Amino acid sequence: MNTFPRFSLILLGLLSLPAVAREQPAQTTSGIDLSCQPPSVVPIADASQDAFDRYSWQMFVALSWPAKAGARGQPDCSAALGAPGPTVWQTYKNVDEIFLPGAKPPGPWNSALQAKRLRLINIAALKNNTVVHSDNQAVGGWLIDQNGKPTYYELAANEASYNYIVANDFYNADIVSKASNIKFPSATSEIKSSWRILTAQDDASRYLQMPATVTQFNDQGVPDGTTQVNLGLVGLHIITKAPGYPQWIWSTFEQVDNVPPKVLVEGKWVNQPAPGVKYSYFNAGAPADSLNQSPCNWTLQDGHQVCQPKPGTSFTTPNPLDRFTPLTPATVTLNSQFQAAAQVQSTVFKYYQLVTTQWPSDPSNPSNPQGSPTPALAANVTMESYIQPNSSCTDCHSKATPINSRFKADFSYLFKFAKAPAGTSIKDEE
Repeated sequence: MNTFPRFSLILLGLLSLPAVAREQPAQTTSGIDLSCQPPSVVPIADASQDAFDRYSWQMFVALSWPAKAGARGQPDCSAALGAPGPTVWQTYKNVDEIFLPGAKPPGPWNSALQAKRLRLINIAALKNNTVVHSDNQAVGGWLIDQNGKPTYYELAANEASYNYIVANDFYNADIVSKASNIKFPSATSEIKSSWRILTAQDDASRYLQMPATVTQFNDQGVPDGTTQVNLGLVGLHIITKAPGYPQWIWSTFEQVDNVPPKVLVEGKWVNQPAPGVKYSYFNAGAPADSLNQSPCNWTLQDGHQVCQPKPGTSFTTPNPLDRFTPLTPATVTLNSQFQAAAQVQSTVFKYYQLVTTQWPSDPSNPSNPQGSPTPALAANVTMESYIQPNSSCTDCHSKATPINSRFKADFSYLFKFAKAPAGTSIKDEE
């Protein structure tokens, strides 16, 4: 597989196209600020998309820095970006570490790292289900890549989020379901990551990799044991409750080989696959009406929706994707600048791109609880695969509640994972 930087391949393709918008992203790295620490200054609410996209890239670099040994969530600033070991965000506590069986207290933040275990659950949406796991598609069901392998998901929280949950006993579903004023502190951050199984057909050098135990499934999507695999990161949501932004700031990144870039040809956006690149979720021969379609026929089992494969398909049938909203030219340019920066260019992170940043442009207006999400749409093809035309992080998360609660959960779905004390059970309100 061709391992040239992604942006170089795009430019080669553009040069061969007639009547194509050929404005090549500038490769200058001037103004690129890379640090092992998250940005200390947040753009003002009426700042440009470029300002928020720079903020997202700075956050991505800082959280992708190697973590300090024995200090979860802290960077090792003496190490270089891309050095061996888990990144800062990979040492955040995932929902299996926060919400223990029987609502047991999860203990201190700085506990030893655990081996990764990821599952796939075939339900429609976090907000509508009683039983959830840390690896759900936002809406629509499972996502199978072009190798016939499932995509896995993980949710994790930083120390500020964890301490707030523990201090209020919100790991206990009985307690958090009665909480009427959930309000995470500033500097809270959540991560949602998506992963695919790397095989001999893939160029693993283009992925942030992670060994893990994952759930296997039969051809109907029913769990069938576990297996050890090597995973490659394909998507990353970084959700930050920055000072002055009660609706949070939403940054989403993807691996560049998920789907091809789009270029403007005679007023129409078309896919422009780069020569030699094998795309993880794109099939150039797939019929248009098969793109971005949920694989599920939904049935009600034990009080929640269960995905069953549509007729003529199975759990291993690939789900071809296409990006609905092209990256803006300004975001493409900024991606190229950060990817070309020396500290990034020498690492696997040059194969990742910002899709967009969504923020509230009217964050302090009590009559506007969502704060006017800007831009209106935000979608990661690996997480909002089947709802891209109307996907908004802020809008979706504004509906979040704990299990069996009518109270809002401050834009966080973490509490859907809370467990009931031993001997009791809970049922989510629909």
